[in-house]
Amino acid sequence: MVIENNNQLTNLNTWINEDISSAISTREMGLYNLMSYHFGWTGKPGEDFINSQTNGLHNLRRYGLACLVAASSLDNTTEEGSAAVSAGSAIEMLATFAEIHDDIQAGRPVRNDRDAVWWVWGPAQAINAGDGLHALARLVILNLTDKQVDSSLVFEATKVIDNAALAMCEGRFIELEAQERIDITVEQYLDMAQAKSGSIMAGAMKLGAMLSKTGSLADDFAEFGRNIGVAMQVADDIKELYGEPSNTSAINDRPSEEVLNKKKLLPIISAISNADISNKRKLGEIYFKRVLTPDDVKDVRKLVSDLGGKDFAKQTLNDYVDNAFKSVSKIDFDQELLKSFSKILTKVD
Repeated sequence: MVIENNNQLTNLNTWINEDISSAISTREMGLYNLMSYHFGWTGKPGEDFINSQTNGLHNLRRYGLACLVAASSLDNTTEEGSAAVSAGSAIEMLATFAEIHDDIQAGRPVRNDRDAVWWVWGPAQAINAGDGLHALARLVILNLTDKQVDSSLVFEATKVIDNAALAMCEGRFIELEAQERIDITVEQYLDMAQAKSGSIMAGAMKLGAMLSKTGSLADDFAEFGRNIGVAMQVADDIKELYGEPSNTSAINDRPSEEVLNKKKLLPIISAISNADISNKRKLGEIYFKRVLTPDDVKDVRKLVSDLGGKDFAKQTLNDYVDNAFKSVSKIDFDQELLKSFSKILTKVD
């Protein structure tokens, strides 16, 4: 997910990065070094500072950016340092707290091609860093009153991020429960994706619309976010199994940790549901192993493709993108920014 040839999205993404960095760097305790490290701005002990202003794969703040995309689509006067930027930073920190916890829960030692926070500082301190980000997110929202946002609107914004956080945790609970099962249905997966990714993307878009000048289209943009969040989750699943777009080395040489950990991705779930007894047995034999190997992953990829799982996932992705744009089709505004943002989130080979 890289922002290409879109100066407006690049600028909005930079504002989110700078705002979160400012919220973290003004605090001196070592706890905040862990947060900064996870965001990719500093190294682990003994390493040099990392340039925080790049806008490549690891610095794309998709939830914070979603908030600003919604606000900017409705209000061309959105500015750096505005209330919408703060709200975007808050929803991004909320998502990041879950990322840190996810790495611990999955025993995943690497994130974004370097050691995960818990691998460097230990699980207990990583939990502290994640919980701290959750608290910071709420403080940033509550401090919107300092930006002349009415207290009643701040109260509603706080409810949005808390509801998003709770739904996200529910989705992750369902996902963890499903990890050792092979009988997950497509419908159960989509319910999980809507809670895990759809809810926080809906919250991000809703916050942006609430803090724009119109303020009256929040539910429409929330529905857009809910659908595009599910589409993004499906796109992530396809990339987890088959690699990033046009990156053959990822396909051939580096099976995803999620795949090796037997995460139930939509292409796999679809393939299992459509398989005959013989192919169900083949997939079952692989997934009942204690640990998957790279060769197992190659077998899974082939089986899933042969059974139409990849094609089904792509069609599902496209259906949710279509539904997203239907939810805002009756609103009179320029959709180009939304379209560019959606392409970033949902691009697959």
